[in-house]
Amino acid sequence: MYGIERDRHNRRAIIFLFSAATHALYGNDLTPVIDHSFADGYFGVMKEERPINTSRLSDIVAKMWELKNSDNQIQYNKTLPIHWKHLHAPKFQGKKPPLLRLNGFEAPSFEFTTLDLENIPDFDLVPYENGFVLRIGKKDQERFPAFVTYPKLFKAMKSSEDWARVLKIPSISELNEQIETHGFKEMIWVAEGLHEKQLAAISDGILKRPKIKFIFIAGPSSSGKTTFTKRLAIQLRVNGINSKLLSMDDYFISREKMIPLPDGTLDFESIDCMDISLLQQDFKKLENGEPIFKREYDFQRGEGQETEETITLAENEVLIIEGIHGLNPALSANISKETFYRIYTSALTSLNMDNFHPISTSDSRLIRRMVRDYNFRGYSVEDTLNRWQSVRYGEMHNIFPYQEEADAMFNSALVYEMSVLRQYALPLLRQAPKSTVRDRLITLLSFFHRIPDKFVPGTSILREFIGKSYFTY
Repeated sequence: MYGIERDRHNRRAIIFLFSAATHALYGNDLTPVIDHSFADGYFGVMKEERPINTSRLSDIVAKMWELKNSDNQIQYNKTLPIHWKHLHAPKFQGKKPPLLRLNGFEAPSFEFTTLDLENIPDFDLVPYENGFVLRIGKKDQERFPAFVTYPKLFKAMKSSEDWARVLKIPSISELNEQIETHGFKEMIWVAEGLHEKQLAAISDGILKRPKIKFIFIAGPSSSGKTTFTKRLAIQLRVNGINSKLLSMDDYFISREKMIPLPDGTLDFESIDCMDISLLQQDFKKLENGEPIFKREYDFQRGEGQETEETITLAENEVLIIEGIHGLNPALSANISKETFYRIYTSALTSLNMDNFHPISTSDSRLIRRMVRDYNFRGYSVEDTLNRWQSVRYGEMHNIFPYQEEADAMFNSALVYEMSVLRQYALPLLRQAPKSTVRDRLITLLSFFHRIPDKFVPGTSILREFIGKSYFTY
């Protein structure tokens, strides 16, 4: 996972540099908060200024460069319980995170990364909405590319954070405090209710477009696409719309025709492994009211074939197509625009450790995947961690570039899920070989109070990963 972790180290170093520079200029008079990853960096706000005074951004960037080019280096010291007392965490049993110091500013890292200011890539601050984006370039790029924004994704993230404020749980601190003092049942009910509200809104949006025949669902690994699909089908039934399911995996080309990567492995997440031409033909037939033969792909033999079962779409029926390429325009290029609806689902957690440590959405999904892979797919934590870089590579090239193509976005994150997942993931991680990623995930999970899994509803997306779902997978 070297490439992913190196990029993460650079990002953490730049966030810490930003924090130190802001503190050097404004002390405690200005409170920056890094809310979440966004675009090519992180979206943040200044608590005292919304919208932000843009001239401050230029001053902070200049100070960041001054600190980077000075002789000051980030110093590492031991943290003490007082440094995470604000999290209201249970008795901490993980590896103690280091305390970082630079130019008189200090903060715990909550991670195990080597922050090297000398070799970090370029950075910049740009105003956005009521805050700013801390942009982070790529190492060795000749110049900073133009800023590209993602308004649909930002709206989904902002909605998640707004609901977190409604729940009064913007961070781990408030989550733990609520579990300790008020319990967690109502919090679970409200969190699950918010999912149902999102699903109902998406279903209502589809109902308003009566010509829709195809619903494409895409999202990164462990975003809960399968459970989302089943729950959406129920909401569609409520609106008088029946649905049928088609798996994109059944349209893989023969394994012998797949072009291997330089290391000899096959990239099943590449769209080049899909029989796009056949998919387009079948969609066109269904649009015209013609039947198609259902396909099945035998992963052991590496061959796909038609079955005797056929699929047709009646007047009040839609076809739900689940697969990572669902947002790629190539899939829908052969059918009328008014006949399809595209949904992007991901786990966009709104929780923060503190003002400078938003919980990584990819870490949340990795923890989900580890638990699911161990429970239902026979993979160890080590297996999952070893595959993660390849999975992330596939997401960045095949999913994220098309997320703004979506007609709707569904956030599958549940504010309470880490408090449930910790009882599954922590024992597995502690048995895994030591690594930076392992230590980071153990530390993260150790800060959450436990919620017994028996309180998770049977229809919850979380059941896709921990088991005992009311749905069949």
